Amino acid sequence: MADAVYRDYDAADLYAQYDNRAQLSEEALEAIKANQNTRSAEYRVSAVRKHLDVKYGNDPRERLDIYLPEANTPPMFAFMHGGYWQWNDKEGFDFLAKELNAHGAAFANIEYSLCPAVTLAELTHQCQRAIAHLWKNASAYGYDANKIIVSGHSAGGHLTAMMQSTDWPAIDNALPSNVVAGGLPISGVYDVEPIRLTPLNEAVQLGPDDVAAMSPMFLPPLSSGETIIAFGGDEYDEFDRQAEDLAKIWAEQGAKTSTLNMPGRDHFTALSALAEPDHDLFAAALKLLGLK
Repeated sequence: MADAVYRDYDAADLYAQYDNRAQLSEEALEAIKANQNTRSAEYRVSAVRKHLDVKYGNDPRERLDIYLPEANTPPMFAFMHGGYWQWNDKEGFDFLAKELNAHGAAFANIEYSLCPAVTLAELTHQCQRAIAHLWKNASAYGYDANKIIVSGHSAGGHLTAMMQSTDWPAIDNALPSNVVAGGLPISGVYDVEPIRLTPLNEAVQLGPDDVAAMSPMFLPPLSSGETIIAFGGDEYDEFDRQAEDLAKIWAEQGAKTSTLNMPGRDHFTALSALAEPDHDLFAAALKLLGLK
């Protein structure tokens, strides 16, 4: 029997817990991605109030899209995509803006550089710069700077929690401590130690000394608002465990946290629920935004 490398998992079993692409066939994954890409491309064209490829930094990938509803001074839902910090582009996730706009929320879709071109620390700093840009420019774009909700899926779920663990005045003394008003991390990894111990780390390149600083599980929750930590009921056990552990650890430090288990959703269809107005995940987003 192989030796355990993390909790009770040996190396092969641990990788199996985090190898999300093995959950579905290549055909199924391609169909999901094609559907998201088509819907995103359509909304990039049809949306009336939008600002595309807004630069928030000097790197070519430091860009974001902003979609605005008809309402004046709406709350902002800032989203960071997934892909284990090494895959994907924001253009495949603009479809999420459509229903949130229709229900009165602004939507920002944040792009960032990918590992191994940058470290996970620098990637996180880029997302912090994006959120800071959204806060500083809220009045120019016409949404509420005091109601920025952060969210993301998979790697973006991790980045969401990192934004909620950010000491904003330490980054920029022009920023208040409450830049982020709440969070909805979806299917995230909040302790990155298991990633370090799997082949996924070939691109992410985490060292033993990086884990504590890059794991929201080990950082204080500095966001004053509520955090709803969502995951699919059909995901691997570790994603359930990570969500429940983060909720518990942050709650013990005074944060308002809850988890949302989505029955019948795997790692990829969990995100789809964010574009479904009748789903509990969409309702959770509206609740955090103050629209329900």
